[in-house]
Amino acid sequence: MKTVHQHFETIAITAFIAKQEIIVRCKDNNTYRGFVQRDMTEKGFSLDEQLIHWVDIVEIQLTDQYFHFWEDILHLKEPTS
Repeated sequence: MKTVHQHFETIAITAFIAKQEIIVRCKDNNTYRGFVQRDMTEKGFSLDEQLIHWVDIVEIQLTDQYFHFWEDILHLKEPTS
């Protein structure tokens, strides 16, 4: 699992496109796990049923599946013989 401490908007958008689960830790020490929903705004986004404001995010954790998805899309893996 990889932890990200910046560029939260980019991570949320790509997680939405990839339909990948993320884990968000907020300043109030609450942690939310789920999928980014399509109701993203300049103020925040929904992670399943939980509204999360951009200014409240401390970090986002990405699951390994997040990276596997983008490796496949971008063909980052070397072809096997």
